[in-house]
Amino acid sequence: MYLALYSPNLNRIEKCWTWIKSRVRKLLRDSYNLREAIDSVLKQAAS
Repeated sequence: MYLALYSPNLNRIEKCWTWIKSRVRKLLRDSYNLREAIDSVLKQAAS
């Protein structure tokens, strides 16, 4: 399904990715490895 650039759904997706990336970056500063940081953030998001 094509979503136009002005789509409200696209904005929600972008906000979600921004949140995930910021959490992963924060965990990486605390000496997590990338795989553990992503796993931790996705588990937190799913709960």
